[in-house]
Amino acid sequence: MLDDILDEILTDPHGVIPIVIRTATRDDLPRIVKLLARANDAPYDLVRVAEEKCFAAGVGGEPEVRVADDFAGISVTCGIYLRILAVDGARRGRGVGSALLREARERGRAQIVAAEAGNYFTPGLAASDEPAIDFFVKRGYREIASTQNLVAAVESGDPDVGVIRATPATRERILHFIEKEFGRIWRFEAGRAFENDPPTLLYIEVDDEIAGFAAHEANNRGLGFFGPTGVARAHRGRGLGARLLHASLADLHRLGYQSAVIPWTDAIEFYRKACGATVAERFVTLGV
Repeated sequence: MLDDILDEILTDPHGVIPIVIRTATRDDLPRIVKLLARANDAPYDLVRVAEEKCFAAGVGGEPEVRVADDFAGISVTCGIYLRILAVDGARRGRGVGSALLREARERGRAQIVAAEAGNYFTPGLAASDEPAIDFFVKRGYREIASTQNLVAAVESGDPDVGVIRATPATRERILHFIEKEFGRIWRFEAGRAFENDPPTLLYIEVDDEIAGFAAHEANNRGLGFFGPTGVARAHRGRGLGARLLHASLADLHRLGYQSAVIPWTDAIEFYRKACGATVAERFVTLGV
């Protein structure tokens, strides 16, 4: 029935064209991919991770995907986060983005733009994307945080013999360590590394106890993202983090990447010294 298809009918600000917004499903993914190819202004390939960003769960649960009109625009929300808001470049300036954002806000979503820990595309809006920032500021958003993504060369060579690759059998032990030391959000994100075969999570032990870990290809799979990573407080200052980092960069090289993205970090000096990483993009988080 029509009521099962249409969630909302909104009017263009000029009062001319009704904008129809409906819930999208995985069956819509091919058309969503085409839309995102026309709509992405972010510095990374959104098409490559379209299914993950649109339909993979976040810490807040399952995402909600809305499309406007005949795939003129899309919003993806999860909990309070606006994970994605994208409008076909040829359809901008007609109220599509405003309608999608308003509909999300009416559902109690979109309180924070991007920066959804655990399943994020970017940790905010690119600071260089002034039109996007202005769009949200005019609708009541303000900057609440800032960060940056780094880029580093991957490394060839033999893996560190003291670094161990996780297996399905060690999954719960490792994830328990991560949650205990770093919280449930990192546990969630790191757990996604076990969806790869073999798992793209490495760890290191001291006296038969896990002391630190590093994941890659956990979030934004297909884009060469590193992290999360951490060393237990009691074992810091011994170079374990750098060893795990280099092992992950070597594994990303094995997977065919030429460079790695080190996202959402303020540890610029550590990564500069450890692997020559440099700032690639700066981001601002907006909220209401």
